[in-house]
Amino acid sequence: MARVSSLLSFSLTLLIFFHGYAAQQGQQGQQGQQGEQGQQFPNECQLDQLNALEPSHVLKSEAGRIEVWDHHAPQLRCSGVSFARYIIESKGLYLPSFFNTAKLSFVAKGRGLMGKVIPGCAETFQDSSEFQPRGGEQFEGQGEEGQGQGERQRFRDMHQKVEHIRSGDTIATTPGVAQWFYNDGQQPLVIVSVFDLASHQNQLDRNPRPFYLAGNNPQGQVWLQGREQQPQKNIFNGFEPEVIAQALKINLQTAQKLQNQEDNRGNIVRVEGPFGVIRPPLRGQRPQEEEEEEGRHGRHGNGLEETICSARSTDNLDDPSRADVYKPQLGYISTLNSYDLPILRFIRLSALRGSIRQNAMVLPQWNANANAILYVTDGEAQIQIVNDNGNRVFDGQVSQGQLIAIPQGFSVVKRATSNRFQWVEFKTNANAQINTLAGRTSVLRGLPLEVITNGFQISPKEARSVKFNTLETTLTHSSGPASYERPKVAEA
Repeated sequence: MARVSSLLSFSLTLLIFFHGYAAQQGQQGQQGQQGEQGQQFPNECQLDQLNALEPSHVLKSEAGRIEVWDHHAPQLRCSGVSFARYIIESKGLYLPSFFNTAKLSFVAKGRGLMGKVIPGCAETFQDSSEFQPRGGEQFEGQGEEGQGQGERQRFRDMHQKVEHIRSGDTIATTPGVAQWFYNDGQQPLVIVSVFDLASHQNQLDRNPRPFYLAGNNPQGQVWLQGREQQPQKNIFNGFEPEVIAQALKINLQTAQKLQNQEDNRGNIVRVEGPFGVIRPPLRGQRPQEEEEEEGRHGRHGNGLEETICSARSTDNLDDPSRADVYKPQLGYISTLNSYDLPILRFIRLSALRGSIRQNAMVLPQWNANANAILYVTDGEAQIQIVNDNGNRVFDGQVSQGQLIAIPQGFSVVKRATSNRFQWVEFKTNANAQINTLAGRTSVLRGLPLEVITNGFQISPKEARSVKFNTLETTLTHSSGPASYERPKVAEA
């Protein structure tokens, strides 16, 4: 009995020793990996100067163009993102493609259609009008439940969900999901997108890598070193035509056409004739009883929002009635996070939309847990940004079409200098948080007067003014308060 007890005691001791050794080795390995990452990107956020950025590359196509910002710019490299702008002309079709990382897009102008193909999801949009396809082929689907077992229904087409998009829509796209856009309006459709290259879902390097299912890019991936002069072709081009023919059960000639070898239209092509995809009616064209039914049961009444195939990926930020901060004389600010759009929790991104009038100011603030990419959609503003060293790293004017990155913790203040200043911010956190330097909910408001008095070496009266004079939380007038108690200049 004593021998058995000793054996059990020795086994337990040995088990504890090996468990502790394995845990120590795992911790050292993790620290080593973190050290390697630190050596790979040393001090990449030690930024002493920021600039308002313009596109560095333009990819021209038959019916539009793609403008790409240099993601190697220090401020974008620090933020771990890349940025692109898609300009699609009327009747232009951006051909389906997918990326190696999560993407959050904003419709800056125009309207159109958008479709995404989520792996494993069914084609829930169906046109059951009977027809006879060309060549005598038939495409048949199973009929509805309740029909005869042998009865079948012919479908003109069936595909995954198609959505109407318009100015102000924010669109979340997960990695590897093919997406296309079509401009069915009269003015250009402008979409700006941020790509989270530092995301845990990106298993490649920190470069944006589009994979095209159709079309090609004759100019190549000019933002990638070594591929500046190499035309980028679609995925089918890399396979032998015989393999494509066997996989899709088509003839060899059709398989060769899928490779787009002689097609130089680019990735945005012009559609000739009507664009006959299955689409729901616009909200204003829907029957009144359907809208009333939706109003009674809410937007999530059917419970299907929890599935990846039917999860909402779009929300509009241009409706002032849904604003988080609203002042008629100053403007409004709306935020979009994972509480509003649950899919953002998966891609770990969020957005903010701002629209302020001339001389309105967004009180000084910083992002507590995210980097922000600010893109100007309309107007002009004066912006100042201060880094961790207490230095002003940006003090200048930004205007429509420009971009500037605001790293985590960097304080920023915005003041509109045109009749209206509108912008969108993409943030690298599903629930980004801000702290303010001034106002009713600011960090100064939360400090005791004694801390302010001793910290800044000012009188108690001055401390009370610093703490209590600004009653607003986010937006204020930039004219007037700046002149309060301005020191007098001695006359010569």
